Amino acid sequence: MRVYQTNEIKNIALLGSAGSGKTTLAESMLFGSGIIKRRGTVEAHNTVSDYFPVEHEYGYSVFPTVFHVEWNNKKLNIIDCPGSDDFIGGAITALNVTDQAVILINGQYGPEVGTQNNFRYTEKLHKPVIFLVNQLDSDKCDFDNIIANMQSIYGQKCVQIQ
Repeated sequence: MRVYQTNEIKNIALLGSAGSGKTTLAESMLFGSGIIKRRGTVEAHNTVSDYFPVEHEYGYSVFPTVFHVEWNNKKLNIIDCPGSDDFIGGAITALNVTDQAVILINGQYGPEVGTQNNFRYTEKLHKPVIFLVNQLDSDKCDFDNIIANMQSIYGQKCVQIQ
Protein backbone atom coordinates (compact mmCIF):
# COMPACT_ATOMS: atom_id res chain seq x y z
CA MET A 1 0.00 0.00 0.00
CA ARG A 2 1.23 3.46 -0.79
CA VAL A 3 1.99 6.10 1.82
CA TYR A 4 -0.68 8.80 2.01
CA GLN A 5 -0.37 12.45 2.93
CA THR A 6 -2.63 13.67 5.72
CA ASN A 7 -4.92 15.49 3.27
CA GLU A 8 -5.43 12.21 1.39
CA ILE A 9 -6.85 10.38 4.41
CA LYS A 10 -10.46 10.56 5.62
CA ASN A 11 -11.69 8.93 8.83
CA ILE A 12 -15.39 8.08 8.78
CA ALA A 13 -17.76 6.61 11.37
CA LEU A 14 -20.69 4.51 10.08
CA LEU A 15 -23.58 5.16 12.46
CA GLY A 16 -27.25 4.22 12.52
CA SER A 17 -29.88 2.28 14.38
CA ALA A 18 -29.63 -1.48 14.68
CA GLY A 19 -30.57 -3.08 11.38
CA SER A 20 -30.01 0.02 9.27
CA GLY A 21 -27.41 -1.75 7.13
CA LYS A 22 -24.05 -0.45 8.37
CA THR A 23 -22.28 -3.82 8.24
CA THR A 24 -23.80 -4.63 4.84
CA LEU A 25 -22.62 -1.25 3.55
CA ALA A 26 -19.15 -1.97 4.94
CA GLU A 27 -19.11 -5.29 3.06
CA SER A 28 -20.15 -3.53 -0.16
CA MET A 29 -17.42 -0.91 0.27
CA LEU A 30 -14.79 -3.58 0.83
CA PHE A 31 -16.04 -5.56 -2.16
CA GLY A 32 -16.36 -2.52 -4.44
CA SER A 33 -12.82 -1.40 -3.65
CA GLY A 34 -11.42 -4.89 -4.33
CA ILE A 35 -10.30 -5.60 -0.74
CA ILE A 36 -12.49 -8.72 -0.57
CA LYS A 37 -13.50 -11.01 -3.42
CA ARG A 38 -16.99 -11.89 -2.16
CA ARG A 39 -19.50 -10.13 0.04
CA GLY A 40 -20.43 -11.72 3.33
CA THR A 41 -23.83 -11.34 4.97
CA VAL A 42 -24.91 -10.78 8.54
CA GLU A 43 -27.25 -13.77 8.25
CA ALA A 44 -24.41 -16.08 7.11
CA HIS A 45 -22.12 -14.80 9.90
CA ASN A 46 -19.28 -14.20 7.42
CA THR A 47 -18.83 -10.43 7.29
CA VAL A 48 -15.49 -8.74 7.81
CA SER A 49 -16.89 -6.47 10.53
CA ASP A 50 -18.79 -8.92 12.71
CA TYR A 51 -16.32 -11.66 13.53
CA PHE A 52 -16.73 -12.18 17.29
CA PRO A 53 -18.87 -15.17 18.34
CA VAL A 54 -21.15 -12.92 20.40
CA GLU A 55 -21.89 -10.87 17.25
CA HIS A 56 -22.80 -14.06 15.39
CA GLU A 57 -25.03 -15.08 18.28
CA TYR A 58 -26.83 -11.72 18.49
CA GLY A 59 -26.92 -11.10 14.74
CA TYR A 60 -25.65 -7.53 15.02
CA SER A 61 -22.46 -5.59 15.78
CA VAL A 62 -21.35 -5.38 19.39
CA PHE A 63 -17.89 -3.85 18.84
CA PRO A 64 -16.73 -1.10 16.49
CA THR A 65 -14.64 -2.50 13.64
CA VAL A 66 -12.02 -0.51 11.74
CA PHE A 67 -11.25 -1.18 8.09
CA HIS A 68 -9.89 0.84 5.22
CA VAL A 69 -10.42 1.16 1.50
CA GLU A 70 -8.56 3.07 -1.16
CA TRP A 71 -10.85 5.12 -3.37
CA ASN A 72 -10.09 7.90 -5.88
CA ASN A 73 -6.50 8.19 -4.64
CA LYS A 74 -7.69 8.64 -1.06
CA LYS A 75 -7.46 6.32 1.91
CA LEU A 76 -10.76 5.97 3.77
CA ASN A 77 -10.46 4.65 7.32
CA ILE A 78 -13.96 3.55 8.26
CA ILE A 79 -15.35 2.43 11.60
CA ASP A 80 -18.46 0.23 11.46
CA CYS A 81 -20.15 1.10 14.77
CA PRO A 82 -22.71 -0.91 16.71
CA GLY A 83 -26.28 0.32 16.21
CA SER A 84 -27.82 -0.94 19.43
CA ASP A 85 -28.23 1.74 22.10
CA ASP A 86 -26.70 -0.74 24.55
CA PHE A 87 -23.35 -0.27 22.80
CA ILE A 88 -23.46 3.50 22.13
CA GLY A 89 -20.05 3.86 23.77
CA GLY A 90 -18.44 2.33 20.67
CA ALA A 91 -20.08 4.93 18.46
CA ILE A 92 -19.04 7.81 20.72
CA THR A 93 -15.47 6.54 20.81
CA ALA A 94 -15.45 6.27 17.01
CA LEU A 95 -16.76 9.82 16.63
CA ASN A 96 -13.92 11.11 18.78
CA VAL A 97 -11.33 9.80 16.31
CA THR A 98 -13.08 10.39 12.99
CA ASP A 99 -13.49 13.44 10.78
CA GLN A 100 -17.13 12.87 9.89
CA ALA A 101 -20.03 10.46 10.15
CA VAL A 102 -22.35 8.67 7.77
CA ILE A 103 -25.66 8.00 9.49
CA LEU A 104 -27.68 5.27 7.81
CA ILE A 105 -31.45 5.51 7.84
CA ASN A 106 -33.42 2.30 7.44
CA GLY A 107 -35.74 2.98 4.50
CA GLN A 108 -38.44 0.80 6.05
CA TYR A 109 -38.70 2.87 9.24
CA GLY A 110 -37.18 6.28 8.58
CA PRO A 111 -35.33 8.15 11.33
CA GLU A 112 -35.51 6.18 14.57
CA VAL A 113 -34.64 7.08 18.16
CA GLY A 114 -31.12 5.71 17.65
CA THR A 115 -30.73 8.01 14.63
CA GLN A 116 -31.54 11.03 16.76
CA ASN A 117 -29.19 9.88 19.52
CA ASN A 118 -26.33 9.44 17.04
CA PHE A 119 -27.02 12.84 15.51
CA ARG A 120 -26.98 14.46 18.95
CA TYR A 121 -23.47 13.09 19.52
CA THR A 122 -22.25 14.31 16.12
CA GLU A 123 -23.52 17.79 16.97
CA LYS A 124 -21.92 17.69 20.41
CA LEU A 125 -18.57 16.71 18.85
CA HIS A 126 -18.97 19.12 15.88
CA LYS A 127 -18.75 16.39 13.24
CA PRO A 128 -20.21 16.84 9.76
CA VAL A 129 -22.84 14.24 8.85
CA ILE A 130 -24.03 12.59 5.67
CA PHE A 131 -27.42 10.90 5.99
CA LEU A 132 -27.77 7.84 3.78
CA VAL A 133 -31.21 6.31 3.27
CA ASN A 134 -30.70 2.57 2.91
CA GLN A 135 -32.98 -0.33 1.96
CA LEU A 136 -34.84 1.71 -0.64
CA ASP A 137 -35.91 -1.50 -2.39
CA SER A 138 -38.21 -2.47 0.48
CA ASP A 139 -41.96 -2.38 -0.16
CA LYS A 140 -42.33 -0.50 3.14
CA CYS A 141 -40.00 2.32 2.05
CA ASP A 142 -41.56 5.73 1.41
CA PHE A 143 -38.60 7.90 0.45
CA ASP A 144 -40.55 11.17 0.22
CA ASN A 145 -42.02 10.60 3.68
CA ILE A 146 -38.56 9.82 5.10
CA ILE A 147 -37.14 13.05 3.68
CA ALA A 148 -40.12 15.03 5.05
CA ASN A 149 -39.63 13.44 8.49
CA MET A 150 -35.92 14.16 8.44
CA GLN A 151 -36.50 17.79 7.47
CA SER A 152 -39.03 18.18 10.29
CA ILE A 153 -36.55 16.69 12.78
CA TYR A 154 -33.28 18.19 11.51
CA GLY A 155 -34.60 21.28 9.72
CA GLN A 156 -32.74 22.74 6.78
CA LYS A 157 -29.61 20.82 7.82
CA CYS A 158 -31.15 17.94 5.87
CA VAL A 159 -30.80 18.50 2.13
CA GLN A 160 -31.74 15.87 -0.45
CA ILE A 161 -29.08 14.97 -3.02
CA GLN A 162 -29.86 12.37 -5.66
